[in-house]
Amino acid sequence: MNIFEHIDKKTVGIFGVVLVSLAGALFYFLSSPSPAPEGPITVLSTSPLDATLGRDLLSALATLKSTKLDTSVFSDPVFLSLKDFSVEILPQPIGRRNPFAVFGASVSSQTSQSSLKNSLKGNTSGQTSLPPKSLPADTGGFDIN
Repeated sequence: MNIFEHIDKKTVGIFGVVLVSLAGALFYFLSSPSPAPEGPITVLSTSPLDATLGRDLLSALATLKSTKLDTSVFSDPVFLSLKDFSVEILPQPIGRRNPFAVFGASVSSQTSQSSLKNSLKGNTSGQTSLPPKSLPADTGGFDIN
């Protein structure tokens, strides 16, 4: 009465190799001594260059704090005689309501629907449909304020 008669020997061999590998890995990781970390995980080393740069930065900051500005320049007659030649920029139109719309797309939806119906019906009269007189002037899709 052999229990393993119906199991393939190749499958048993692969299972044995995997089992031995797992046991070896478990033994390796549990038996190797790992040093216990003491203190912080990362330690930043201080170099003499860092100290030198810090000292230079502090001395530059002290120089800037000790700087005094002479404000009498602003009351000097030469400064007061300077002229302003700036150009005033006039207000411009804001732009299109939908910058991605096709130009001429701001025509009334009634007009576009009627022209679409005429083109679908095969309007052969040669007449084009005109927008009603009551519609506002086409601004090209731009907001005019």
